[in-house]
Amino acid sequence: MKSIPVSELQANAYFNDLVYLDPGYVLLSPDVQVSPELLRRLERWGFDTVLCDGNQVDSSAYLAPGQTSASTSMLELDVKEKQSMDSARKLYFVLIKFMVETCKRFSESNKLNLAAVTEQLKSLIEIVKSSRDAILRFPEFVYLSDNYLHQHSVNTAILAVAIGDTLKLPPHRLIELGVGALLHDIGMFKIPESLYLTSKPLGPNEWKMIRAHPMLGYRILKGFSMSDTIALTAYEHHERMNGSGYPRALVGEKITLYSRITGLMDSYESMTAKRLFKPHLEGHPALLELVKGRKLLYDETVFRALIQCLSLYPLGTTVLLSDGAMARVIGTDPQSPKTPTVQILVDRDGRRLEELAVAHTSLDGGQDAPAIKRNLTWKEVEAFNLY
Repeated sequence: MKSIPVSELQANAYFNDLVYLDPGYVLLSPDVQVSPELLRRLERWGFDTVLCDGNQVDSSAYLAPGQTSASTSMLELDVKEKQSMDSARKLYFVLIKFMVETCKRFSESNKLNLAAVTEQLKSLIEIVKSSRDAILRFPEFVYLSDNYLHQHSVNTAILAVAIGDTLKLPPHRLIELGVGALLHDIGMFKIPESLYLTSKPLGPNEWKMIRAHPMLGYRILKGFSMSDTIALTAYEHHERMNGSGYPRALVGEKITLYSRITGLMDSYESMTAKRLFKPHLEGHPALLELVKGRKLLYDETVFRALIQCLSLYPLGTTVLLSDGAMARVIGTDPQSPKTPTVQILVDRDGRRLEELAVAHTSLDGGQDAPAIKRNLTWKEVEAFNLY
């Protein structure tokens, strides 16, 4: 690719080929104008040149008769990115607040408003369908609580609905799945908090009480006249495909689909959640750990759907690229889960980028796109303030 000085870029012009900020960092496609705002951003970013195999062309010569200039630009991508994330963040905290209030009401007066739960699930389904990648970046939404179960329930429901949507479940089944996933641990609220909010080793009798929560959850949900499809999600989410789960050691498809989905999402969320009393794994190592149990412990189709939704480097993960840049995973490609889209946070020269800079990753880290080498360590994340 030839190097083109930024000083030679003309406002409102086009290029007849892809323009790169650096090898692999697509800046403009042929249908996107060189906007004055982009020129200002390049100056702020400190870039003196861009790369392109094509040439700059005048807009009047480039556009077909009657065609209007494309409106998509780095600025608009930035705005859309922020809007999607703001909407996802807002709904996320609404769901957690709702779950906190719902569980408090249940604990204090043994009441559960199924209609209200259903309405919350409709909102979740809507954002999963419209902004799935944004809501699946929930690990970036910091929420502090003394009881992890509220956030765990919401996170599990988000993942379960995304999986159900990937598996093309119809709307009414997505609602059932979401309700079951959101309430899958309702039985835990009948167990003393001292048993599950502790880092101390539990004795045999204490473990017996913890392992009773699926049965308690099933009885609670049936007591509120919920359907078997929903109640069984609470009952069976700790069952495993090879019969090693509990409480009934069910095997294979004897475990309901909702339970197979919720069980895997429950495991993944538990492994990756940041809790005060236990260590956690980052998304990629957690998925690698779960790979060991695919087919034996978890439904293969559900596992593949999880990879499709999150990519092998899950949304929100901070990663080191093959060119030395640091980035956050912000988009997935269901056809290529090993090569997600990333936002560059620190470029390969160690400069922190505050503006939106997007790169598509590759498997081999060739000239056109960098590869993901590994997750960033917590020390690296803290050193560059990449929260």
